[in-house]
Amino acid sequence: MSRVPLAASASPRESWKTVLLLGAWGCFAAWCVSGIPPAVDLPAHAAQMQTLAELVRGNSQVSAYYEAHFPLGYGLPIWLFLPVTLLTNGAFAARLAAWTALMLFPVAHLAFTRVLHRPAWTVVFGLPLAFNISYWYGFLPSLFSLPLALLSLALYLHALRGSGRAVGAVVGLALLSTATMLSHLVAFGALGVGMAALALASDDRRRAIGLAAAGLALPLALCATRVVALASRAVTPGNHMASDYGWGSHFNWLLRNYRPEGRLAVIGPVLVTLVFVVAYLRHRREEPRAPWVLFLALGALFLVTPKALSGAWLIHVRLPVLAGLVALVLVDPARIDRRLRALLLLVVVASLAETARYHWRFKQEVAGLETLVASPPPPGVHGYVSLVGNRARGSRLVYLEHLGQWWTATQGGVGHHFFADADHQPVRFRPGQSLPQWMDAGSPEQLAPFSALLVYGEAPLPGTLAGFEETGRAGSWRRLERR
Repeated sequence: MSRVPLAASASPRESWKTVLLLGAWGCFAAWCVSGIPPAVDLPAHAAQMQTLAELVRGNSQVSAYYEAHFPLGYGLPIWLFLPVTLLTNGAFAARLAAWTALMLFPVAHLAFTRVLHRPAWTVVFGLPLAFNISYWYGFLPSLFSLPLALLSLALYLHALRGSGRAVGAVVGLALLSTATMLSHLVAFGALGVGMAALALASDDRRRAIGLAAAGLALPLALCATRVVALASRAVTPGNHMASDYGWGSHFNWLLRNYRPEGRLAVIGPVLVTLVFVVAYLRHRREEPRAPWVLFLALGALFLVTPKALSGAWLIHVRLPVLAGLVALVLVDPARIDRRLRALLLLVVVASLAETARYHWRFKQEVAGLETLVASPPPPGVHGYVSLVGNRARGSRLVYLEHLGQWWTATQGGVGHHFFADADHQPVRFRPGQSLPQWMDAGSPEQLAPFSALLVYGEAPLPGTLAGFEETGRAGSWRRLERR
């Protein structure tokens, strides 16, 4: 594998520009995740965080229903931000974790630019990729794991370019790859595929394989049993999701589902990727081969990954986010015509503007929730009912599914519908315990455990809620408590 010269240290002027760029991005990301962001599962992850904190504090009311676990292959951010949760609450910790993940995307891209001697300003082209489907779905472990995987790959490339045993790089790679695995096992699988491709295409294959093995040994040893158990579900009948390849949805799922979120969130990164790929093919003799090998490996992984396997929904890897970010280091952007670069920059700005517009619109649509969750629920179990279904206006994504779990995330207590029935979550039901997840029908049996409800929607209350009285109202939200 051909090598490139060691990157020259950045000039003070370039360093300040990078700091300003990251500062501006940090402010934008903070605004996006503040308040009530459009992220399907983020309220549920926030409720997981707060409930975990309640268990650590020894809240007997919560521990009667739930218990804590440290699952392998999922949920590291929930444990990692536990100190923040204990100091504040799950709502703040989840927003901070989402913000951290958004910040890690340009940081990972910057790591690649330094390793491959690219200008730092190319990071701008990759910013829309941070708002991928893991963000919109609020998959906090997946969103966190993607940039961790990219940072691991950048560090591995750095180690390949050096000489000797690179002990420091191996230790760093072991820590980053373990963090990736503990965040999300599927992203760790993508990391392994990328490192294998780089190792096999390296000029010094024996050394490259040795570095990869040393860097991945710890997480592989930790998750081996878990991987075998998940793989066995692919051939063992059960009540888990059936394996499904879903060829067509590799290409039309995003375009079909991204509506008010912004078409450019899909079209823009595809256009940018195509431009960089074509530029690389035109100048491939002058450019390093390593990023091209990595891009092809991650692109192939996107194509071959099923829609669902062993009961897991693999949309995290089926999205070409990892390949898209790697494409941005395929070639020196100076080889791309200046006018074309300016056009790509306009596409990026327009895409981020669409993203901002939808965040603003969603926050206006669900205004009032923050007011009602500012006060703690009464003793007992509190829940959430949507009278308008689980889809936000104009969107195909189920943003309203877990929206009321911000109450649990903010105030604690015994909440519901935050994945406590899943064995891979840090917080699960105690054996023999359960609570209803969906209350669409609102039957007396479903409502019996609940002492208070948040209700979204301005439709008249159904008769099944006759045992509750309204104690608060804000916007389209109502707070009900037992009479």
